[in-house]
This record gives sequence, C-alpha cells and structure tokens, in this order.
Amino acid sequence: GHIINSAGDFGPMIFGTGERLLLPFGLHHILVALIRFTEAGGTQEVCGHTVSGALTIFQAQLSCPTTHGFSESATRFLSQGKMPAFLGGLPGAALAMYHCARPENRPKIKGLLISGLIACVVGGTTEPLEFLFLFVAPVLYVIHALLTGLGFTIMAILGVTIGNTDGNIIDFVVFGILHGLSTKWYLVPVVAAIWFAVYYLIFRFAITRFNLKTPGREAEIATSIEKAIAGAPGKSGYNVPAILAALGGTENIVSLDNCITRLRLSVKDMSLVDVQALKDNRAIGVVQLNQHNLQVVIGPQVQSVKDEMVGLMNTVQA
Repeated sequence: GHIINSAGDFGPMIFGTGERLLLPFGLHHILVALIRFTEAGGTQEVCGHTVSGALTIFQAQLSCPTTHGFSESATRFLSQGKMPAFLGGLPGAALAMYHCARPENRPKIKGLLISGLIACVVGGTTEPLEFLFLFVAPVLYVIHALLTGLGFTIMAILGVTIGNTDGNIIDFVVFGILHGLSTKWYLVPVVAAIWFAVYYLIFRFAITRFNLKTPGREAEIATSIEKAIAGAPGKSGYNVPAILAALGGTENIVSLDNCITRLRLSVKDMSLVDVQALKDNRAIGVVQLNQHNLQVVIGPQVQSVKDEMVGLMNTVQA
C-alpha cells in the first residue's frame, strides 16, 4: 500500500494492474480494501474531519457542503481508472473475438458476448468477458491487466476526477457528467475510444496469428453449445442438472456459495469434477484453487444457477 501511494503517477497503474492480476484468484478484494479504506489510499481533512482511504475521502467530499470538486489524489484509484478498459478496451476485445470466430459460429457466440458486454459496461462486472480469454491466452490477460493499469495512470495525469467504484456507464453519468465539466468527464470517451482500437487490434492480431481458441474458433463449438441447450435449461437459462453432474454430483459437494459472477465450491474429490463438461454447459471458466476448492465462472446469472442447484441438491438428498 505504501509503495502504491508513494509511486506518484505510477501508483494508480500499479493498483489497476495488480487488481486485475489478483482477480482470477479472488484476492483482489484485499488490495481494493487496502486502498479504498486505509491510509494506503491517502489521508485528507474533509469538513473538519481527518479521513483515510480513497473511497472514504471521495464519499466524505461528496457529502460535505463546503467542498467544491473532488480530490485528484483520491479519485485516481477509483472509477475513472477503470473506464478506459471497461467502456472501451473490453468492448474492443469482444468485437475482435466475434470477428475472429468462424462465420457459422458467430450467431451462437453473439449472445455470450452481448451479455458479457452489458455486464461490463452497465454493471462494471468484467469476468464474463475476461474469462473468455484468460484460460486460452493468459498472455492476453496480462496485456489487458497492464492496459487497465495504464488507463488508471492516464486518467490521473489528465486530471479526471470521477469517483465511486464500478467504472461503468452509470458511474460515468452520475459521478462524471452530472457533476459538471470540473470532473473532466469529456476526456473519458476520448481515451476509451483509443483503448477500444488498441484492444481490438491487439486481440485480433493475437487470435489470428497464434490461432487462439477463443469462443467460436473451434469447429466443435456448435455441437457443444447445441448439446448444452438441448439439456432442458431451467429458469436461469442453464442446464443445472448437467452442471451438478459435472461437479461430481450432490454427494461430492461439501459447500456451495456464490459471489457476483462465480459459484464457489468445496468438493470431496476434485478428480470427479469434469472441467470440459462444465464449459460445454456454458461455464465461462473454472478456477481450481487447491485439491478441494474451486470456482466456476458463470456470469450475471450465477445467483439463479446457484438457487436452482441448491433446490436440486435438496431434492436429491430428500
């Protein structure tokens, strides 16, 4: 935290890149909390009170009637830094993946990419798009992490002051446009457009040059998707019985929970988990943390999938 706060204009880049690199392991919350709520994110006096943490400072200034504008040293770690990648870069990557897919598979992956785009741009939830290339091209994910961090630094250097946490279009409007030109919100679309082009060119080149198996690149994707759809999906739109079977069945699951985009599970025997079957049933990715704990990346519908799975498990146990 001290390194980030004392690194000047490169501090936001270290933070933004570090958050992306830790995200696949679920450890990004530690770094985020450190910067948002402790002295590592800065300390300022707001309305006569000493406040620590980038987000805490921003919220204090937001509610202080005598404060005009927001602290650049606080907002440099907040929403504005994510916007180049979230509103420009990842949509560019999604378009590149669509264009690089086999023509016969494009209609089948369109829904996957569009839902990921909505989650990213509107909700600020990036995993549905990021996990489409993380496992097939880790180097692309590292490049994405570096470009995300660079976006943080560029926004800070330009003097943009848009706070909050999500980096989505809602934050852009509510905490940028609606707070007037002093936030320099008008620079966000410019930088986001540049990031869109950079991501598109990098992803399209890498996918075609190295024949990366991003969605729609494999000839058998049609069979896999049709097989998953044919399995009578429930209200969530997923074939939950097939997902449960791919996890080794009810008797193999010790605990089941979820976050915004992932199922978090503990299992008795990891060898019973069929990763390919999970992907065939529309799991975006599978992260095996150790011999008994794993995460299955579903996307925005994860709560519905989890609820259906719990109901199915209770029925089996009864």
